[in-house]
Amino acid sequence: MRSAYVVSVIAFLAIAAPRLAGAQEPERPVATVTTAQGGTATVTRKPVADGEPPQRRWVQTLTNVQVELTITDQSGAASPEKKTVSMVVSSGAWGRIRSAGTVRRQGDVPAIVDLNVDARPLVALDGPIQLELTIAYSPLGSPADDGKGKPPTVNQSLTVILQSGKPLVISQAADPVGDRKIIVEAKATVLK
Repeated sequence: MRSAYVVSVIAFLAIAAPRLAGAQEPERPVATVTTAQGGTATVTRKPVADGEPPQRRWVQTLTNVQVELTITDQSGAASPEKKTVSMVVSSGAWGRIRSAGTVRRQGDVPAIVDLNVDARPLVALDGPIQLELTIAYSPLGSPADDGKGKPPTVNQSLTVILQSGKPLVISQAADPVGDRKIIVEAKATVLK
């Protein structure tokens, strides 16, 4: 009995709220709900007005997403070095990878290198994936960088929209001192 009442209230609010707010466009059905007594109620919503962005509905459970980042690090005309980070994360959850080490070149003091990635994918019901990322990358640097100080570090936080399985270059960072550049490509794939 109580579930039928709740369904009735939800259906009423979905139908009446746009009318009470002065909506002039007709509503369209979005769901049919079966009540506890076996009856049905149709839930409608106001269509999106011209110029308004559509509201996304995100899947936050029971969907895994494989997140792959490829970091291309290149100094001048030298061949680029590529680093790949991959993780499988549930939609709406955070995944974190921490990779760090200490490297000593011959005669040099130890240098700390690290690659840290935090990622949270949100899968939309209609296909796109919103990916929130934080990347912290501190490379060792090339031998040509010796004597020029510590190589640049990259620290980025960004949110992008990706299509499942399609890679996208999401950032390009330039060394403020030299000719080094760091390119980050992201790919998110919904796992079935």
